[in-house]
Amino acid sequence: ATVGTAFTNLRQDIDRLTFMTGQHYWFLLIAGEADTITVMNNHIYHTSGGISGYNQQIHIVNNYYDTVGGHAIDAAVSSHILVEGNYFKSVTTPDTGTASGGAEYFVQTVADATTCATYLGRYCEWNRFESSGTVASRLDTGVLSALAQSAVNNLTPMGVADVPTYVVANAGVGKVN
Repeated sequence: ATVGTAFTNLRQDIDRLTFMTGQHYWFLLIAGEADTITVMNNHIYHTSGGISGYNQQIHIVNNYYDTVGGHAIDAAVSSHILVEGNYFKSVTTPDTGTASGGAEYFVQTVADATTCATYLGRYCEWNRFESSGTVASRLDTGVLSALAQSAVNNLTPMGVADVPTYVVANAGVGKVN
């Protein structure tokens, strides 16, 4: 199945269901049977954990991560995750890596973006970091191969510089897009 979540305002510094920091640990845990999921145009802030995928193909694109005290993305068992065009502001650990068995293609440079064209028929958008931790090179082209026949190759992400303003203006309760 192919599904997606978009234009959600995910603020989770509430008193219920919190971790040691007083913030939610997982705001989105994606588990299933080999689905393709797009997570796009969401405002994710005041969490201590982020997206984790199990046995999924996940496209994380044009999201605005703001004040995430833990990590934003975790490639778990058998996941294939493409991360492009996201804005990470004050995120302690934007990405935990692939030690738990997943694979990632995390776009950070022009060369990374150019490689996408070979697999997806388009250039990927790089991710931006503002007052955030760094991400080691995560360039598993098997992720691009796995997503090549999905809707990902027809999607053109917006420029990462526009993500914060666009997402804050369009994501959340009562805003229909």
